[in-house]
This record gives sequence, C-alpha cells and structure tokens, in this order.
Amino acid sequence: MAFFSAKNAGTAFMIVAVLSIIGAAFVIYTGNEVGNIAAYAVLAVGSVICAILYFIFGNKVRTGVISEKIEILATYVRIVGLVTIIGAVFTAIWEYMLLGSLAASLITVAVGIIFGLIILFMSMKINDGKQTTGDKLIWIILLIAFVILLLVSLAEIISIVGIIDGICHLIIYSFMILLLIDEDVKKAMGI
Repeated sequence: MAFFSAKNAGTAFMIVAVLSIIGAAFVIYTGNEVGNIAAYAVLAVGSVICAILYFIFGNKVRTGVISEKIEILATYVRIVGLVTIIGAVFTAIWEYMLLGSLAASLITVAVGIIFGLIILFMSMKINDGKQTTGDKLIWIILLIAFVILLLVSLAEIISIVGIIDGICHLIIYSFMILLLIDEDVKKAMGI
C-alpha cells in the first residue's frame, strides 16, 4: 500500500517555502528589535534562498517533472546538502557581524560545508542505479535522521518560539518518512 503522494508532497514543500519566507520576515523583525538589522537581514537572505530552492523542488514534484519516488528522495537529499552549505555561509556571516569572531565564523562555515558535502554524496548514491550495502546504510541513516528530526520539529512547535520552523520541518519530515518506507523506494535501495 502506498502512503506517499508526490502531488501532496510537492504542494507541502511549496507551502514550506512560503512559510520559510514568512519566517525570514520575522528574522528581520527580530534584528530590528535587537538593534542589529543588518546581521539579521543577512540571515534572512539565506533563509529566502533556501525557501526558493524548496519552492522550485516542490513545484517540480507537484507538476510531475520529478515523479519517480527514488528521484524525489535523491533530489530532496541533494537540496538538504545545498541548504546546509548555504545556511552555514549565511550563519557564519551573521555570527561574524554579531560577535566579531572570525574563528567562530570559520568553524561554522567549515562544519556546514563538510556536512553539506557528505549529504550531497549521499544524494548521489541514492539513485546511482546500484543496490549496494551503502544504499541500505544510507536508507537506515535517513530513516533514523528523519524520525529524530520529526521529534525535534514537534519540540519546536511546542516551544512556540520556533513554531514556524517546527511546522515546516514537521511537514517535510513526515513526507520523507512516508517516502522512505514506500515499497518502490525500499526496493530501489535494496531494502
């Protein structure tokens, strides 16, 4: 039985993108409140770029441009890798503008780029047409990561402070878990 709907997932990602842009507006508002609008505007720009990537992806999934389930998973993981790198760059700039610490900013960007590259590598392995032990390991890692991130998103919603991010992440990780447990995806990854 298939629980994953590509059209619904695509629509959900587009909604997440719009909510992320609203969240970016709140980031700018926060910057204005704390008296450092420039630093927070940088952070908001990073959020908007990531939201645009989610919107484009969601639209491609919703309209069927990306329709194969394993391709949806691989593309999503690829976007996560890109968003991780982009987010690290903008967060590092924000940190530097707030704290003035070049060392802390360089550590932030280095860690983000390393994690982003690992995630990008995983995305390439997902749909390389081979069913290896690596695919099975990636499937397990993704399932564990999505379940943990789903629980974190619930905590964000409960905390009220991160309610918009929490709702966005709850939507994303719910669809990704449904996609991972889909029989077509499991078969493609040798599970």
